[in-house]
Amino acid sequence: MSDSFTKWTDIVGGLEPVSARLMERWGRTGGDPADRQDLDRLLLSAVAGAWLSHVALDPAQPAFAPLWNNWLNMAGPNPDYVYRVADVDPKGVYRISGYRGSSRFVEVAQSGWEMMLPRPPAPKTPPSPDAPRPAPPKPLPFHDLDDLAVGADGYFSVILSAERPEGHEGDWWPLDPRCIKLMIRSCACDWLREVDVRLAIIRLDASAPMDRVELSRRMGNVARWSEGILAFDISHAQHYRDTHETNQLLVSQAMLQGGGVAEQLYYDCWYEIGEDEALIIDTAVPETARYWQLLVADDRFSTVDWVYRQSSLNDSQMRVDPDGRVRAVVSGRDPGVHNWLDKAGNRTGIVQMRLKSASPVPDPVTKLVPLAEVMDHLPAGTPRVSPEERAESLRQRAEGAQLRIYW
Repeated sequence: MSDSFTKWTDIVGGLEPVSARLMERWGRTGGDPADRQDLDRLLLSAVAGAWLSHVALDPAQPAFAPLWNNWLNMAGPNPDYVYRVADVDPKGVYRISGYRGSSRFVEVAQSGWEMMLPRPPAPKTPPSPDAPRPAPPKPLPFHDLDDLAVGADGYFSVILSAERPEGHEGDWWPLDPRCIKLMIRSCACDWLREVDVRLAIIRLDASAPMDRVELSRRMGNVARWSEGILAFDISHAQHYRDTHETNQLLVSQAMLQGGGVAEQLYYDCWYEIGEDEALIIDTAVPETARYWQLLVADDRFSTVDWVYRQSSLNDSQMRVDPDGRVRAVVSGRDPGVHNWLDKAGNRTGIVQMRLKSASPVPDPVTKLVPLAEVMDHLPAGTPRVSPEERAESLRQRAEGAQLRIYW
């Protein structure tokens, strides 16, 4: 076997300096062993993500693998979404099939980016001053399972290929020549009762499995992929720290410039909340919205554990006040109200709000108050949640989160 193939020592050697570089980027080089352990734990999950989302995926023998979730907690995952990813060859012919389930929606995004690896460099030759400004690249296609024909038993099937196969009269999606990955987002709001989609992807045209040279390239990318996603997440959080007024929930310009999902509006807030403080978010409820929610993440853009903590609330889980508004309370200790968002032990981090196909767009307001005075800033008659009621709701939450289909 050629010595040019990536060896185990190459992978481990590439990973060895990553933790120290990420600690420096995070701004935690003071030597606190707990900080180092916390980041190393996250780095291990990124290594697992590099295997699942990059090394193990073969466009000749595709399958949808887990991408982000509570255990692969990168890029601020939405607790209501199950994310899965598959590699494809833009010249290939694929069939996606399965059972739709009853979740809110299921979307399939085509992507031309080999995640967390450097994008191809822009041309270095500047255009002529008289040359017309180039048009921005056309977005890659974005698909919705609800646009397909779904049988009475919930079964669907759709072909993806550059051209519609001759004689095929069923559902077909054009496969963009730039596409090398498919990303699934399956949204469920009632985790206990909604049923997630079941998916399969098969390549229909003949193709040889990934060769050893390509496998070696991917194995050699493990350190770069793992460091890349965590460095991106930390920098993303710091962008909001440096550009947003603290404790204000504002429309995310970064997401508007290409980081988000079709027809989805993002708001972000860099928070600084002490243990004896609470941030109250007061927002109108959109008159129409396919979906909306709030979540809390830490200062590395990892969503606070949502299986065993109430760190997110969606439009089915929130309590709406009689005046048609939602008041959510972000704090590290339970204030005894339904719309509590648990920030855990984090003093700083991000609160994010997503709205899908919403109208009109709300204008949320925030207020930092002493934790002991939360009830003074909520409408009269706001019901209290007892410790026993909270414990039972958290048990139901953990059960529902674990019943999701992640693979």
